[in-house]
Amino acid sequence: MTFFEEGGFPGARTRWLSAEVCINGHLTTGMLEYEPQRSAKHCQRCGAETIRTCPKCGVPIRGNYEGDGTVGYNHRSPWKHCHDCGAPFPWITGKLAAAKEYVAELDGLDETEKTQLQGAIEDLATDGHRTELAASRFKRLMGKVGPAVGSGLYKIALDVATEATKKLIM
Repeated sequence: MTFFEEGGFPGARTRWLSAEVCINGHLTTGMLEYEPQRSAKHCQRCGAETIRTCPKCGVPIRGNYEGDGTVGYNHRSPWKHCHDCGAPFPWITGKLAAAKEYVAELDGLDETEKTQLQGAIEDLATDGHRTELAASRFKRLMGKVGPAVGSGLYKIALDVATEATKKLIM
């Protein structure tokens, strides 16, 4: 990857700046190249370790976008998945693990339904061929456990869900 990537208008010099994010998903900086003083080994909000690269492939985490010297803020940062290898970042895998644990402790669902709900939550984290099925299963099974019991799980599911998937389950 070159310092400036092709993109935008012909002749434009554009690039993604590097981000630093804690493993719980708190952004330290979205433009590490311009704000090295904001770098930290641990998150000021939660104390977790910070990372700058994808743990799976080592590619820098995308932060803000710069085009011809103008920086645009990436309001979706931190990303949910690596742009290079597609692996979910630690803040997503952690939330998915918490959701699965939460489902395992729910009353009102049998083991088959719990397994279906765990799979549905994982499918909500991607926009794929199972997205609509996952949203339908999630809504049906959450209706079975009730809003009082499932409110924490609903919040976790919204945290991992893509923007398109959120619209399906809301």
